[in-house]
Amino acid sequence: MDFSHYSDAPVDLAIDLVNSSDEPGGALSDLAHLNDFLDSYENLWDGVARPPAARDLPGVRRLRDTLRDVISSPDDATASTVLNEILTEHGAEPRVSIHSGVPHFHFEPVGSRMLDWLGAVTAMGLASVIVEHGVDRFGVCSARDCEDVFIDTSRNRSRKNCSSTCSTREAVAAYRKRKSG
Repeated sequence: MDFSHYSDAPVDLAIDLVNSSDEPGGALSDLAHLNDFLDSYENLWDGVARPPAARDLPGVRRLRDTLRDVISSPDDATASTVLNEILTEHGAEPRVSIHSGVPHFHFEPVGSRMLDWLGAVTAMGLASVIVEHGVDRFGVCSARDCEDVFIDTSRNRSRKNCSSTCSTREAVAAYRKRKSG
């Protein structure tokens, strides 16, 4: 699903951030792991935000939890309220950029610390999903042992699991239950 020119990678970043962990070895466990996590998104923040610092970690963890609240919101109004708070807190500044040769929007504050860049970019990514498709495109995996989130890109909004792994695991468990019962 094409959310918009601006939001494809920020939506992916928001989902990856919400699904990250601060357990030992997880993406948010320490500064080195946060740097590793952000490496795959460097093309988004290089030259715009400062590299992450240790002082960003607690704020990034809070942002992750707040973004999870957005994705778990019962309606557009609730999600929008939280997103607007994130955008204000992190100094989102709309501007037109042509760095790629094609005019497009950016919302992150230039030269900001990583936490503010991350807050503005992920909030705008999720905001674009709400504006274009509504909160019913947000999902939390229905597998018993998984709490990962996802964006439902199916035509009929029927996705229930974060990945094919969880979907298969649930189908196998249901099959075994039917066979044993």
